[in-house]
Parts: sequence; structure tokens; C-alpha cells
Amino acid sequence: MKANLMFRDKDFDFKANPCFGKDALVADLELKRVLSNMARGDEIISAACGAALFCPLQSTEEIHYRQEILRDVFQNPDAIRQLYETTVETEKKRRSSWHWLSSTYLSTTFSSAIELMKIYTEMLMELRLVADSKLFGFQSEGFRNLLTMLQRELDDDYFAEVNAHLNDLKDGDGMLVSATLGNYLQGIHYVLRRKTRKGFWWRWRFAPSFTIAPRDDAGAADLGNRRDRAINEAANALAQAAEHMEGFFAMLRNELAFYVGCLNLADSLQELGMPICFPSLFSSSSKDRSWQGLYDVSLALTKNAAVVGNDLDTADKQLYIITGANQGGKSTFLRSMGQAQLMAQSGMFVGADSFSAPIRCGVFSHFKKEEDTAMKSGKLDEELARMSKMADHLKGGALMLFNESFSATNEREGSEICRQITKALIENDVELFSVTHLYAYAAAFLGEKQSQFLRAQRLDGGERTFKVVPGEPLQTAFGEDLYHKIFGQAG
Repeated sequence: MKANLMFRDKDFDFKANPCFGKDALVADLELKRVLSNMARGDEIISAACGAALFCPLQSTEEIHYRQEILRDVFQNPDAIRQLYETTVETEKKRRSSWHWLSSTYLSTTFSSAIELMKIYTEMLMELRLVADSKLFGFQSEGFRNLLTMLQRELDDDYFAEVNAHLNDLKDGDGMLVSATLGNYLQGIHYVLRRKTRKGFWWRWRFAPSFTIAPRDDAGAADLGNRRDRAINEAANALAQAAEHMEGFFAMLRNELAFYVGCLNLADSLQELGMPICFPSLFSSSSKDRSWQGLYDVSLALTKNAAVVGNDLDTADKQLYIITGANQGGKSTFLRSMGQAQLMAQSGMFVGADSFSAPIRCGVFSHFKKEEDTAMKSGKLDEELARMSKMADHLKGGALMLFNESFSATNEREGSEICRQITKALIENDVELFSVTHLYAYAAAFLGEKQSQFLRAQRLDGGERTFKVVPGEPLQTAFGEDLYHKIFGQAG
């Protein structure tokens, strides 16, 4: 059985290698707060959401498939949480049962497999009951296939037959074994026989019987060996069935965990009055972007309050240069865009009223770092070294996020370094969002059709609206506004 809630035709590997630069993305885009809110202390949810977020989907079909399932999740939150809790409870029962399939003793493996199959059968029944009562509320292909499969393959006759076999196999009232005589009167072809419900012991009550003496260790060992030869095939079949059930419940748990994480995050944002939406993704060849009310999800969770969103509507742009007033919301804007791109390509909702963007083959971030006394070289060397490592993984169709990059030197040198790197990225079909205070760098791209200039809004009185609006770069970042705010107006 397959869950197929993350992909239409393959399993979800939540231990897959993440995209390059995962740690930098977590730090630069402040995703730790987002993942923590999704997980709420559940390690399985944390791992599943992290795996989805940092292994971006690359086709609109896969994204749409996952989005449709998430729509069902929002329509049936109680059923989703019930299904997830059932899979969690299954794992708890398995661990607490102290039954293992890796024993060196065949008889132990045999009995453990029987007990584990009883646990899995009981929990399958719970899944089937959810399918019976909730199927009508689901419309997505993924959930309807899963729930319909549970109903079709796990009907009442199935459970009755499985339980009957497990009860027969359990060695509570003896085990029926047959064998034939081989050369030198040796027993061969040992077979475990099914015990019939009626007349089982009556058929064998007058057969010759033998009793092993209490201290006959050799006889007991020999009898055990003969029993193991008889149950070998059944033990292997049972162990494989138990492993299959364990794999099914684990996969179902991991895939449901992602959607429970989405529910948790959506609940938190809606409690803050912040909008969420399902994004529209274009092909990777597109250079169009538009959104309304896009906001920094991590900032909203940190402040535990509503935050300012931004609007954008551009076409055929590849370079976005963001300038403007200090502490005007430029970095926040950049984080919100990076978060939305990753969330959209994981099949999630995004924090906005609406969001449309092209699919990107990778998301990379290069943010200015704070001073590190442990660094063995200067900050500019460190920035260039990080950029060099990224260059080995960058390719056409990627998205790069710069935040005050290469500013650890003077204006002229920093602008030239940034200009040359930006030009190389654009020429190689990499989309770039760059927050900068280097005027010479920003001005170098004025007049180019592929460039879109944005500026942190500042009112005439110096107030920051934390909005980022279209606007060409200015030669000042209005640092004096902050000076007057902190130290007061000059007398």
C-alpha cells in the first residue's frame, strides 16, 4: 500500500539531501521560527516540513497536486489530525510492545511478527473507520485514492480473515506440524499446518504422543529445531508483512506530518489576522512576478502581531534592486520574498493576499554577516569565499538574494565588485533581488529594461511606512533620520 500524499507516483523521502545552502537560507530568511511553529515540538513534523521546504518542487504538476491535497486538509482539519494521531499511536504501540523482527531466534521472530501484525491490524481498522466517515469531505486525487483504497482493501471480510489467521498461528494451544520420512528415517519437508476450528484436537487425540523430560535439554533443542524448520516459511512471510505494515504507517505518518505542520502555521497566522493564499507558479522560463500583501511570516510570528505587506506587479524583469531609507523594511521585504518562493515550491500556501511567480531551480541567499572575532580573514574575503562556493552550484533559472552584499569595503570598490558579480549572474540567466546602499552599484543598472528598482518608502517627515514601492535609487539612505530619532532634534 502507498500513501502518495506528497507525490502522485512516488514516495516522499524526508531524509533526502536538502538543497545547497540550507543552513544559510534558514539563518538569512529566519525560517527557524517558521519551522518551529509548524512543528510545535513534534520532531516528525519538523523533519517532514524541513524536507519539503528545502527540496523545492520543479514542476507545476507536482505543485498543483500537493496544493489540491492541502486544500482538502484545510477543509477537513479534524480528520487530518485524527489520521496523523493514529499513525503516531501505532508507532508508540509498536515500540512499547517490545516485539522485534531482528531476533536471532526464529521462534521469537515468529511470535513477534504475529503480535506486531495484531497491532497493525487494529490500527488499520481505525484508519478504515476514518475513511468510512470522512471520505465524502475530500475532493483531491491524493486523499480520495488513499481513503478509497482503505475502504476497498480493508473491508470487514479482510479483517475477519486476518484475525482468524493470526489467532490460529498464535501458539496458545499447540502447533500442528507435519513431516515426511527421508533417508535413514530422518524427518524432511516439515510443514506448519493450519489448525481447523472444529475437531482439531479430536483428530489427533489418539495419535502417538511423546513428552520431553524436564531435564532433557538435547531433546528440547531438537524439538525446537524441528519446529523452526516447520515455521520458517510462515515466519518469513509474517516478518515481511509486518515490515510492510511498519513502512506503510511510517510513510503515512511522515506525509501527514507535513500537512499537520501546514495546519499549525495557518492557524497561527490566521489568529494574527494575517492572510494566506495558494500561489500561482509559472514555468521557469517566465520572468513575471506579482503579489499583493506579501509579508514576512517569521516577523509576524516573532512579533505575535500583524505586520506590513507589500505589493508588486512586474513583467520581463530579471534584476530587482532595492534601495532606500535605513530601517525602512528592505531586508524584511527580501526575507518575505525568499520565504514565499520556498513555501510556494514546497506546495504550501504563502503569506500574502495573492502571489504569482516563476518556478526556480534553486534559491540562494548571500546576506551581510555580523562581525565574527573567530574569522581568520577580513569580512570582504569571507563574503567573496561564500560567493565562490555558491557559484559552483548556481545555474540558469536560479534565484539569488543579496542583502547588503560586498559592502565591507569602500563605496567605489564595493560597487564595482557587486556590479561585476550582478552582471555575470544576469548574463547566466540567474534572477537577482539585491538590497543595497551602494548608490554607484545601483545606478550602474539604470535604464536597463530587465531592471526593476524598488525603494523603501519614507514620508516627508522622515517616518517609515515599511512599504517597498517602485522608485529609483537616491544618493542618501537618510541615516540622519535615525540619528534624530535616537538623540533628538538639534537645538
